[in-house]
Amino acid sequence: MPVIDLRTDGPEALADALISSSCAFVEGHGIASDLFARMTEVSRAFFALPREEKEVVRWPGEGVWHGWMPDGGATDLTDDATPDLVEWYQVNDLGHFALWPERPAGLHAIWAEYYAACRALACRLMTMLATALDLPSEQLPAWTDHQWANLAVNHYPPLREAPRPGQLRLSPHTDECGITILTANNAPGGLEVRIPGSNAWTPITFGPDTFLVQVGDLLARWTNRLIHANVHRVVPPAPELAASPVAARDTLVFFHMPSLDTVVVPAPSCVAATGGTALAPLHCGTHVHRRQETYVSAVPVNIDVPV
Repeated sequence: MPVIDLRTDGPEALADALISSSCAFVEGHGIASDLFARMTEVSRAFFALPREEKEVVRWPGEGVWHGWMPDGGATDLTDDATPDLVEWYQVNDLGHFALWPERPAGLHAIWAEYYAACRALACRLMTMLATALDLPSEQLPAWTDHQWANLAVNHYPPLREAPRPGQLRLSPHTDECGITILTANNAPGGLEVRIPGSNAWTPITFGPDTFLVQVGDLLARWTNRLIHANVHRVVPPAPELAASPVAARDTLVFFHMPSLDTVVVPAPSCVAATGGTALAPLHCGTHVHRRQETYVSAVPVNIDVPV
C-alpha cells in the first residue's frame, strides 16, 4: 500500500499512489495525535447508551444520512434480512445540524474539532490532486471552500451470535463521495481493500497517526476514472474472538465531496489521459441520494453499476 508523507511528498506522488492503488496511507498530516483517542472514547460512550436514548437522534429517513443509524442502515428488517453488522452516527452541515445527543456531554465539541481538522486536510489533498492532474481550477472551490462532508463513526460491536453465511461487518462497496479520510483501531476483523486490476482482498492495518485516503465515485468521475473508486469491505473477527470485548472496532470516517449542487464533469486533462471518451456528467446530490437508497434497500451495494 503506498504511503504518502505530506511533509516531504508532493502532489505527483499523491496522484500516482491513487492512480495505482485507489487508496493510500497519509502521514505528516498535522492533525493532533490525541484527537483520534478522544473521538473514539466519546463515541464509544455514545454507542454504549441505551437504545431508546440513541433513538432520539436517529436519522429521520430524509435527506443526506445524518444522526444515528443501527443495523447497517436498514430501515425495515424482516426475518430473512441480512444487515451489515454495524451501527453508525453521522454529522454534516454543522451550522445547522440538530441531532446532537445530550450525552455524552463532550461529544459535540470533540466531533466539531475533528470535523474541522479533516475538512482542512481534505482541502489540502484536493488542491494537491488538482495541481498534479491539471484539474480545472475554476471548479476546485466546490471541492474545497464549498465542500460538503459527512463525518461518521462506524461502530462494530462484539458479536452476540455467529454471523449468517456471507454476512459482513460492511459489505463490499465504493464510497459515493470524492475522497474518504479514515482511521481505525486495529481490532480483530477489519477493513480490506481491492486494488484496481486485482480480485484479491488486501487487509489494512493502521499505524499511529496514519490515515487511509480512499477514492470515491465522485473523484473517479472528475478524473474520468483515471483514478478508480476504491472497493472495500469490513470482515467479521475470527469466530473464537467474535464475542470478546477486544473485537469491538471503531472507524472514524470523513466522507468529503463537492457542494451537493455540483455537476461533476470529467476534466479534459483526464479525458485525454484515458483515451478521449468522457463519462457522462454526474450531479453530486442526486448521486449521493441514489447510493443511499440502493444501500438500505439492497445491501450489498452493486458496485458494478456504472456511476
